Amino acid sequence: MKKLFILLMILAAVCFVGVWIYQTQRLKKNAQAPIGKGQVVMNWGLIVLFVVGLVGAFAAPEDKTSEPAEHHPANEHATKVSKAQSSSESAAAASSSSSQSASSSSASSSSSSQLQVDFPTDVSLNKTGDATVSFKAPANTQFEIKDSNNNVVTTLNGNAQGADQTYNFKKPGKYHVTAHNGDQTIDKDLTVRGIGQ
Repeated sequence: MKKLFILLMILAAVCFVGVWIYQTQRLKKNAQAPIGKGQVVMNWGLIVLFVVGLVGAFAAPEDKTSEPAEHHPANEHATKVSKAQSSSESAAAASSSSSQSASSSSASSSSSSQLQVDFPTDVSLNKTGDATVSFKAPANTQFEIKDSNNNVVTTLNGNAQGADQTYNFKKPGKYHVTAHNGDQTIDKDLTVRGIGQ
């Protein structure tokens, strides 16, 4: 693609220089020769083509011959990761049963400490133009809802009882919901569709 823009730029420059030489010689021979609209349009057209070629030569993406080389290291990394995972799995299988039970209890405690929130991620406005969403989460969980422009729409503060929190959406769009509980945070997207969508 870059070569095409460079070729366009060179052709426009050569044509412009040729037309300019022709026009200046014509004016030297006959100082009374009027400059026609066609000459003006041709000059400006060649200048525009030259500028398009110049901008395109710098803005066009690189040739596609370099893409396989860029993807190659990622494949090597994935292979190394899978080899490391398989070696760690085989090492875990070879360890004693007491270490297996200790690692499984630590894994279950880490998964239970993950913040769990539940709410629908795709809702539609009803006939009155409202969409009420109920957010279910543990006690003292705070929700922050932002619109697609990253503006904060509302903040819902959790209570000690852990009751469901609700918010009534009035406008369709994409929203980003962030739930905070202590040092735990979870992010989810929420889509509010228009009436009848």
